[in-house]
Amino acid sequence: MCSTCGGTGYYRLDVEFGHPQFGRVIRCECKAREDVERLNRLSGLTATERRIKLEDIDTDGLVATAAMVIACQRFINNPRGIVTIYGGPGNGKTMALQACINAMLDKGVEAVYITAFDLLSYIREAFTQDRATRLLNVNDENAYMRLRRFERIPVLAIDELDKVKVTDWVLEQLTDLIDRRYRKAEDGQGGTLIAMNDDVDSQPSWIASRLKRYTVIHNEDGDMRPSLSQYEMNL
Repeated sequence: MCSTCGGTGYYRLDVEFGHPQFGRVIRCECKAREDVERLNRLSGLTATERRIKLEDIDTDGLVATAAMVIACQRFINNPRGIVTIYGGPGNGKTMALQACINAMLDKGVEAVYITAFDLLSYIREAFTQDRATRLLNVNDENAYMRLRRFERIPVLAIDELDKVKVTDWVLEQLTDLIDRRYRKAEDGQGGTLIAMNDDVDSQPSWIASRLKRYTVIHNEDGDMRPSLSQYEMNL
C-alpha cells in the first residue's frame, strides 16, 4: 500500500491555514503513474511506432518538414507551451508527434499520444443512455474525471484534431480540454502537441486563438507516402 496516500490516490499536505496548498486535494504519484500507463495503452502505439525518432523523418529538400522537425526538437528540449502542426496528409505530422512522445518517455517524462477520435471515444464511454427513462447515467467513473486525466498529463499529443465529427458535445469537450491545456501552458506546467490537416483558423475562434498564442507550423510539403518503401512506411 502507498505510504503517501494509503491507497486512496489522493492526499492533503499538513500545512497551516493561509498556505497556498492548504486544503488542496493532491493526486498521488502512485495513481498518476497508473493513469498514464492506462492512457498509453489507450493510445495504441505499436512497438514499431514506439521506436520512431525525429531523425527518422526525411527532411532532404523539404523546407517545411525541416521547420516542423526543428520546432519539435525545441519542444523536446523544453516541453512547455503548445505546438500545433497543420498541413496536407503524408508529410510526417503523425511521426513528429509520436517521436516527441517517445523522446519524453525515454527521458522518464509522463507523456501520451492519442488521436482526437480515440480521446473523445474514451470520454464518451463513461456515459450510458437509459432507454426506459432517457436519462443520462454515468458508469463507474464519470466523463469529467476521464477528461481531467488528459488535463493532468505533463506532455500530451493530440493527433487528427480536425478528423472528428463536430457536434455540440464534441465541441464542448474539445474546448474544455484545449482551454485546460492552454492554462497549463500559461503556468509553465506542461506541453501539448497538436496535428491536423486544416488551417488553425478552421477551428472555432476560442480554440484557434489559444493555439495561435504559441507555435504554429504549416507543413505545406506534399504527401511523401507514394515514394516510401514498405519498410519506411512501417517505421
